[in-house]
Amino acid sequence: MVGTRRGREATPAEFALLGLLALSDDRRHGYDLSREFQAGGALADVIRLEPGMLYHHLKRLEGRGWAEATREPIPNRPPRQSYTVTAFGAEALDRWLREPVAHTREVRLEFLVKLYLAHLRGPGLAGRLVAEQREILSGLAASLRDQGERLGRGTFPAAVNALRLAQTDAALAWIDGLEQPTRT
Repeated sequence: MVGTRRGREATPAEFALLGLLALSDDRRHGYDLSREFQAGGALADVIRLEPGMLYHHLKRLEGRGWAEATREPIPNRPPRQSYTVTAFGAEALDRWLREPVAHTREVRLEFLVKLYLAHLRGPGLAGRLVAEQREILSGLAASLRDQGERLGRGTFPAAVNALRLAQTDAALAWIDGLEQPTRT
């Protein structure tokens, strides 16, 4: 995962928000962004992000210098915050989108967020990400097969290895079944 100026790693939720901000032609406010994570929203089946956590992540993006908040006056109401991505945030997002995930367990959340955002940026980026992810998962599967041969059968470590191999093989089968990198 891409590090930050403070050395902490950003989360897939933060990159999802950063990606949505980067793809927007205008500033977006939290309520608008929250619709992407609600039932029927583009990312609803991938990541659950309640409004309170959404604002927490937006503040973290702002603290990293990846997003910038602006207060917008609204007649007869308190001002609302709207957000846009900064140049530093756009660079971090670009690096993150080009890195396949390192572990099978990261396919379910992090890779799906990357794939969604990469597809919105362009099918070429999404296609490269899928191809590189397939290569990494193939390497993991080969390594797990080798470990399985050394471990034999009937032990707990062998059972854990067998589960990890089955999950990796399932992720590879899913990637191989994609007609396009993704469709929205």
